[in-house]
Amino acid sequence: MPTEKKVAQVAELKDQIERAEIAIATSYQRVNVAQQIELRRAIREAGGEMRVVKNTLLKIAATDAGLEQFGQLADGPTAIVFGYEEPVAPARAIATYLKENDESAFKIRSAIVGGELVDAAYVEDLATVPPRDELLSRIAGGLVGKLRELMMLIDATPREFVSLLEARANQLEDGANSSDTTDSDSAANEAPQDEEVVDEEEVSNESETD
Repeated sequence: MPTEKKVAQVAELKDQIERAEIAIATSYQRVNVAQQIELRRAIREAGGEMRVVKNTLLKIAATDAGLEQFGQLADGPTAIVFGYEEPVAPARAIATYLKENDESAFKIRSAIVGGELVDAAYVEDLATVPPRDELLSRIAGGLVGKLRELMMLIDATPREFVSLLEARANQLEDGANSSDTTDSDSAANEAPQDEEVVDEEEVSNESETD
């Protein structure tokens, strides 16, 4: 029969699982109290929290939440780092801690990111992604550049349109001049032929008269 304490723990875990953007399973044994305090503070500042869990309760909470994949994080003594705002900051907080405490026994085992189970290497790679604010700044900068380029194109369009009209007008004018020249040449070529025909008729009439 579950105790009231365990029921409350399952309910809390279920709520954390449902809200989590990332859940990182870690091994925390042999990490001294001072280091744990330092790590927990860094994770909290990154918008997350670290919680030591019992595997059985974690699996029950995952099932109750309809997210059974979280139960796969249970493997031996486990501390889960939950991140609620976005997944990168908690991963970076852990990576920074491990870099500054390379002899620490604290280890990343696996994680759930976007509903998928990933390994420690994935979490380490995730920690190298720029912060959210920096990414938004880069995107905004890119959009400003594109808008500036668009405005320049819009500003240039009337000039280009006039140029196209002028070029087309010149093309038509050149075509008309070419046509006039061709007609004149044709008329000049046809005139001698008419004279020659007249001459033949005159010769024929003269012959009949004689």
